Amino acid sequence: MKEHYYVALDIGSTSVKAVVGEKFHDGVNVIGTGQTFTDGISRGMIKDFELARNAIKDTIKKAKISSGIEIDEVFLKMPITGTEFRTGEEELRFGGNSTEITGEHIEELLETIREREMHSDKEVITVFPNYFRVDDLHEVADPKEMMATQSLYVNAGIILINRSLLMNAVKCVEDSGLTVLDVYSDAVNYQHVLSESEVELGGAVIDIGADLTQFGYYERGALKFAGSLPVGGSHITNDLSEAFNTPFEVAEKVKHQYGHAFFDLASDEDIVRLPQRDGEPDVEVTPKDLADIIELRLEEMLLDVFAELQTAGITRVSGGFIVTGGTVNLLGVKELLQDLVSEKIRIHIPKQMGARKPEYTSAISTISSGIMFDELLEYVTIDNYETEPEEAVGETPAEDSGSFFTGLFNKRKENNARQLEEETDQYSYDGESAETSEKDEEYSDYAYEDDRPDEPVTRSDEETKRPDKPKDYRGYMKKLFKNLFE
Repeated sequence: MKEHYYVALDIGSTSVKAVVGEKFHDGVNVIGTGQTFTDGISRGMIKDFELARNAIKDTIKKAKISSGIEIDEVFLKMPITGTEFRTGEEELRFGGNSTEITGEHIEELLETIREREMHSDKEVITVFPNYFRVDDLHEVADPKEMMATQSLYVNAGIILINRSLLMNAVKCVEDSGLTVLDVYSDAVNYQHVLSESEVELGGAVIDIGADLTQFGYYERGALKFAGSLPVGGSHITNDLSEAFNTPFEVAEKVKHQYGHAFFDLASDEDIVRLPQRDGEPDVEVTPKDLADIIELRLEEMLLDVFAELQTAGITRVSGGFIVTGGTVNLLGVKELLQDLVSEKIRIHIPKQMGARKPEYTSAISTISSGIMFDELLEYVTIDNYETEPEEAVGETPAEDSGSFFTGLFNKRKENNARQLEEETDQYSYDGESAETSEKDEEYSDYAYEDDRPDEPVTRSDEETKRPDKPKDYRGYMKKLFKNLFE
């Protein structure tokens, strides 16, 4: 069986990161990574186009070398900055037909919700299901292969992002010679950081980067609230630089080597010499002196996050706080949080070999989002390292698009299907093909033909006419972004 690889591209606060991975049982197996620091980006946004583009090229080159895989398609992660969240619902009616629910039905529901959320200054980047109801009986997470006669209902979350922010990020990536297959917000990605109990009881993820702190709250398996603050680890470094009159680069290095986030546990025995910016003699400080500054700033950042959650009506986090991001490399972050709140605290560091750094959390979670949507919408059958054979999915007609974003959501479903079909053809025999064809013919003549009335499947909104054949979701997305610059 040929493995199906995913590549996530993370444009962060100070660096561009890429992770190459594949599905491994219920998680992600990392094949390779790449990271390049650059001044061309800030808080997940493009600041200098040329510098950012060069950093993306360099990062992809490193990921190619470490993974041994050619990379020309990526999943792009977008920050929570400039993001708006909404909830929508939609229902497909089957009019008494006995219908087996497929990925196309789910795709139809999500596409309909997306079409309703058109805005001049924002773009819908993700519509994700919170839960489904089959025949209005009970809530289910994934209704595929279930039988329905009356309806399929979905309650979904909608994520809209600033049009210019998305436009520049996608353009920069595609100008680097890559195709953007899909775009996922960190608001969706962070759910993969939580355990089943955490996401069910109510868990809050806090991602502290260099210039940006993002957070999301999830309860009963769904996103309830997300936000961001324009502060991060670089602000701690700046405070150290100002407090001890030392260059920023020196303060950054000292922060990582001797810094501690909890004053009570910091050492007061070691001596650290700090050069002065004005040429004065070096200053001697202890890790405890550094911790005094670090704790003050980090505590302020965390209290700001708690205030945002409280403003949103979230006063109890039964699943605990899960903290990640590059800044949690500092010692004492967990102890500081335990001193501030009574809830459970967990520091999340990816367990995958080659990516055991908290700054890779977002990129790995982006791959998890790609796998989740591929399986939900049946874009590709992913079964790596299992015993069952891989099944090819049917082809869908490709749509021509003159979009400036030539690769945005570009034939993802069709490429996966073709890849699987070629693999199947390579190992199949004529006799087996004929036998399979006969079996398929026999199955198509089977159940429910006599019980089906002639009326077509329709949406619950009778005023809106829908075509008999479901639209291709990726084709629609290419059309949606066709006029981003118009």
